[in-house]
Amino acid sequence: MKKQLLMLLFSGFVSLLGMNSISAQISLPEVTISGNLSKTVVNDQVTSSFSRLFKDAEAPQWFEVNKRYVVNFIYNDQRNRAVFTKGGQMVYHLIYANENEMPTDIRSIVKSKYYDYAIISTIMVNQDGRNIWVINVEDKAKILVLRVEGAEMSIIDTIKKT
Repeated sequence: MKKQLLMLLFSGFVSLLGMNSISAQISLPEVTISGNLSKTVVNDQVTSSFSRLFKDAEAPQWFEVNKRYVVNFIYNDQRNRAVFTKGGQMVYHLIYANENEMPTDIRSIVKSKYYDYAIISTIMVNQDGRNIWVINVEDKAKILVLRVEGAEMSIIDTIKKT
């Protein structure tokens, strides 16, 4: 599950990179996601759980994927995504943020080591009470995909620019 989540996050970052005028060539393995990707109606347990967790959420869009409910929404002026089981339990929650929206301590951890790099995108993953940041930083030659949890930082991937 963790590997699938990290691969999904990495794929999302790669698609975000394509939207920013970066001239990196990336070759990824093909990934097939099966499920009903059309908008769907969710049951009362899921709706109740979502409303309790994200009281002021705006513009929720629900989808059913692999027997789970995925919702994209706006919360605190940020793009979010959450996944729920059919019983209404949240599996994980993603917050898409920019550098200015990162907590100061997380930004300091990244900038203390990669001070010459620009932070180009961030996603905070909340799963099982853990907050894990996946952060893309770049310099002239490469893009680094970093993972920050607590005070620990590691490189998930390095992408060389051409």
